[in-house]
Amino acid sequence: MKTGHVAQHAPKVIGVAATYLDNVFNVAAFDGMRRAARESGYQLLLLYGLPRALARSKVALDHVAGWIVMYNVDGIEELAPEGTPAVVFCGPPVAPRYPAVRAENRESIHRLVEHLVDLGHRRIAYIGKAGSPDFIERAASYEEALRARGLDADLNLLDEFEECESAYAEQRFRALLERDGRFCSAVLAGNDEMALGAINAIRAHGYRVPEDIAVVGFDDVSSAQYCEPPLTTMRQSPELLASTAVRRLVDMIDGRPFEQLVTRVPAELVVRRSCGAGAGWAAELPVLELDDEGGDWQGELLRALNLLIAAPAPPREDERAPPLWPEAEVLVRGLAAALSGAALLEVDALQEAFLAGMERNDKIEILLSVVKQVERAAARRLAGAPGAAARTEVFIDRVRLGQQRAVAIAARRGLKSLERLVHANLDMGMLLASKQGWIEDRLGWLRHTTLRVACLALWAAEPGPGGPELVVDSLSARDPGLSALLGSRWPAGAFPPPALLEAASPDEQSGYLVLIPIASGPRDRGILALGGLHTESFADNLRPVSTWVSLLTTAFERYELEAALDAERDMLAAAYERERALASTVRELGCPVIPLLPGVLLVSLIGAIDAARARQILEAVLSGVARERARRVLLDLTGVPHVDADIAASLVQTAQATRLLGARVSLVGVGPAMAQRMVTLGIELRGISVFQSLAAAIKALMR
Repeated sequence: MKTGHVAQHAPKVIGVAATYLDNVFNVAAFDGMRRAARESGYQLLLLYGLPRALARSKVALDHVAGWIVMYNVDGIEELAPEGTPAVVFCGPPVAPRYPAVRAENRESIHRLVEHLVDLGHRRIAYIGKAGSPDFIERAASYEEALRARGLDADLNLLDEFEECESAYAEQRFRALLERDGRFCSAVLAGNDEMALGAINAIRAHGYRVPEDIAVVGFDDVSSAQYCEPPLTTMRQSPELLASTAVRRLVDMIDGRPFEQLVTRVPAELVVRRSCGAGAGWAAELPVLELDDEGGDWQGELLRALNLLIAAPAPPREDERAPPLWPEAEVLVRGLAAALSGAALLEVDALQEAFLAGMERNDKIEILLSVVKQVERAAARRLAGAPGAAARTEVFIDRVRLGQQRAVAIAARRGLKSLERLVHANLDMGMLLASKQGWIEDRLGWLRHTTLRVACLALWAAEPGPGGPELVVDSLSARDPGLSALLGSRWPAGAFPPPALLEAASPDEQSGYLVLIPIASGPRDRGILALGGLHTESFADNLRPVSTWVSLLTTAFERYELEAALDAERDMLAAAYERERALASTVRELGCPVIPLLPGVLLVSLIGAIDAARARQILEAVLSGVARERARRVLLDLTGVPHVDADIAASLVQTAQATRLLGARVSLVGVGPAMAQRMVTLGIELRGISVFQSLAAAIKALMR
């Protein structure tokens, strides 16, 4: 078997220990980590699991230069021992070695509470996930904010919720409404997914949002702007949180000490209809003032567009860093062409620029603000070039159309993504049903996805010289050269192979590798590695991955169970054949016909006699009498433990049939107990001699 090796050089990989995959906030954070890591010359490697479990598995430890530990810090000292830097993402810092990057929870919650109180709400409930550091911190800030305004904080429902996904929140909030009715006038949710679940539950229960119960959230995920009604929320940037965590970690890797144990990332209030505040943001789109007195209006406009698309992130500290949205230069260049009389840009070019911008920020109000910013810049420049007004108006119309087309294309991509997901899940179902498919291609169901590379590696039955090893069992990749990895063995710390890391295409969106254990209970079978996972984002989350892993684990369990049943069936079949052969031998030995003296046959019977054996005795005796022309047959019953009426009847039948052939039957080995048993049964032995022993029978014959 092939053995993998890793080049001996300093690792340029940032590992991410993620305890959650399947929500939209995390997906955006992962992409932000990848971008920031790439800018610093690192690759991103995402591992699913608690820090302690990852440390004990030893998977990828040789690759990773430093760790970002998301939310749960249980076992962080094992994962990142002395000499290995680590940063906590949205979780508590572990002093003095592990700093944290967190949202500005306190001021953000105070701002939400203040907004609801200003709208007249006094009974405000809080929902969040029990056990999550950010949700707990937000709950404490909620209580503080209410008490500061002289209100009761008795509707802190943190302990009522164990998960933070939309479907779970909807189920739990419906239960609360059924139990307590309209117990509050407003709900402050610890994240947007819980807020969306609460909206669904409120409306399903017959109440209106916001007229009966207002709802506000936290994060501003993509679906917050599209739900009905659109969700008021605190917009924080998961990309900014993620890139800040990466920069802190790179500083630590490079030996620069961190200045503060906790770095807070700001958020901004986005007002929409779910709280009952009317148009809110739509009345005042954010537009930045341009400082183009120096004559570089194009550079100022490009900077303003990048600041808008980065919202709510503050301006970058490093002015030399590449712009977040370099494609915005197309809009600037197009406006310059319209003002100068050059050829106008086509809508397609503007559309592509907006699509690139939506990869960074897909909020509708931000995209509208971009158009508004270009309009304002055009109005300022037209003051000195009034003759270009008509051309500029045409260009602005094309900008609006390009923006609308980009939004429509993004929506269609989402639908296409869901279609691919359905096909992938159907194929996974076929894999569960087809043993042949499982044997031939365990990753064939991924052909409907946009994944660039997938690898299934199983733990080797025997460890290698350095400990446990993984064997590459299956591959699905665009690059056919990766097939050379099939069958190769890798020490746990050296997995994944460098070729897999490269195949995840770190230069492209979602260009990182995700490692997910294939385990159920105490049984750990191996690792599923997926690269380039979010090209179409599968409706902006990793929830399908959880489904795939569950189904893949089920497939392993099913086919292992089938293999065990097949082995047991084969064993039973072999045992049955052995039993048949033994029974045949027993039948042959169980009724031996031995010529004892001239004209005398001895049939020695051993063991119990049933109906089948009685027929065998009859056939053997008659056959022996005919073959040997015997006149006397001695049936030796010494080895027969028990004689009942049926056995006695069969013996009498044998004697009668033998007499027809001219021979007589004598019973040998009939002791006192058996004789008494025969008398009790009333067995008629007329014409049959009875002897207590074989010696007595032979002596009588000799006389």
